Amino acid sequence: MANVRVENLVRKFGAVTALSDVSFDVANGEFLTLLGPSGCGKSTTLAALAGLDRPTSGRICVGERVVFDASAGTFVDAQFRNFGLMFQSYALWPHMTVYKNLDFTLELRRIRGREARDRINEALALVDMESYAERYPGELSGGQQQRVALARTLVYSPEILLLDEPLSNLDAKLRERARIWLGELQRRTGVTTIYVTHDQAEALAMSDKIIVMEAGKIAQIGTPNEIYEKPANVFVADFVGASNLLKADVQSVGSGLPKVRLEGGPVLDLGNETPLPAGPVTLAIRPERIEVVKSGDTPPNRVVAQVVTNSYLGSRYLLVVQIGSQQVRVETSTPLSNDQVELSMPPEALSLYPIG
Repeated sequence: MANVRVENLVRKFGAVTALSDVSFDVANGEFLTLLGPSGCGKSTTLAALAGLDRPTSGRICVGERVVFDASAGTFVDAQFRNFGLMFQSYALWPHMTVYKNLDFTLELRRIRGREARDRINEALALVDMESYAERYPGELSGGQQQRVALARTLVYSPEILLLDEPLSNLDAKLRERARIWLGELQRRTGVTTIYVTHDQAEALAMSDKIIVMEAGKIAQIGTPNEIYEKPANVFVADFVGASNLLKADVQSVGSGLPKVRLEGGPVLDLGNETPLPAGPVTLAIRPERIEVVKSGDTPPNRVVAQVVTNSYLGSRYLLVVQIGSQQVRVETSTPLSNDQVELSMPPEALSLYPIG
């Protein structure tokens, strides 16, 4: 196992800059996720780490070993990096049994005999696939194929595990079970893992640390809690989870705490100082952080809203309400029958971002 350091990575394809000054560290045994929409640069970053693509500039170190340094002309080919790489397509050999798929990987590395048998049995046991050793890939479900592909990646004890959206081919239920199982497996093996996905639920559920990427740049690095609770900008607030992004103005009130006025709506207390000057801002608040006020309660930032739509989602209700001139989404477990509702928008749930 090893730590990873990426320094000022740049990748250009002609006039297009796919990666721009990307830098981050991955601690030994850490599970790091590169999260973002299609085209943000996450798979390009993974390809650079794997040695499948040569960046334009920058530096990549694994432990004490430099595997890429543009200024020194260093580039270690993928076959010499000892990284495990798993793609969306599991790429199992269809004419080989599960056992042979793993054995062939070891044969390429000249690992034979008892050591090969022990490694194969250990890898299949890790993914609970020992009893399927003599089956062919076509005789396995999608989830089972995914486990075999991961066992094939782990069988030669890679320093780093690189996973490029490995759960994307599974259905929703199986995907949920697989991410729990994969997270537990990573913790058992302790292998340093870098995971690429556009699925925010996967990133939040499995990661020690998340890097949110936008247009080839890092938008934010943090723990799942930091990314969700304290998004660094409007892009992160909108991409990770769901946020109401509302037009508002910071109101200066002399020596007291500043307030914010929703466009066409009420004035809200912020509860603390804001680094933003008086003027237009974007206010973000998660739908689940908006509370339905119960009779007799006196919470802060009470507002009266008109219900536009009320959708039943099984475990909760999703409301779209009108507050001033803007529509706001609200998630609640409280059933409502009226066209008007009283809500609270807690000061600690409000995030402000500059315009532009």
